[in-house]
Amino acid sequence: MRNPPTQSQTVAALYMKYGATAYAHCRRMLKDEAQAEDAAQEVFLRIVRHLASMPPEAQVLAWIRRIATNYCLNVIRGRGYREQLECELSALPSGMEEPDAAQKDLVDRLLAITPEKERAPAVLHYLHDVPQERVGRALGISRRTVINRLDQFKRRSRTRLQREGLEAVFA
Repeated sequence: MRNPPTQSQTVAALYMKYGATAYAHCRRMLKDEAQAEDAAQEVFLRIVRHLASMPPEAQVLAWIRRIATNYCLNVIRGRGYREQLECELSALPSGMEEPDAAQKDLVDRLLAITPEKERAPAVLHYLHDVPQERVGRALGISRRTVINRLDQFKRRSRTRLQREGLEAVFA
């Protein structure tokens, strides 16, 4: 009696059979070879994570295409957010005062301990003076979410500043 294939053998077999198809699908959607290569790799990473929910053999190709499509749509949406964010940032006033070296160092240290989901709104709002509503539009989140993330950032920053014996800089 033969042992069932291991997870890595199953994924390797899927890659051999459907890897080129997944790449071609991603390339058609993304219109960029490098991004398509990254996307195809991400598709197979997702397959590994969801291997337990793999459908029967007759439906595997459709399943892989759905995973690829969803991932590529997220990449395309991300492009739109980045383009919108670049547009938002280019509309910012340029006459802002340059912070001194000590302030830059403090800001860098605070941002280094800040999770990405809080960092982006904090940078836009506090460093670039973008209103909360525009931050939300640029990041594709609601204004309420922006407010919550800015509050989390302020709490984390206050705690760090108190630990280091510095005055809280956020009102």
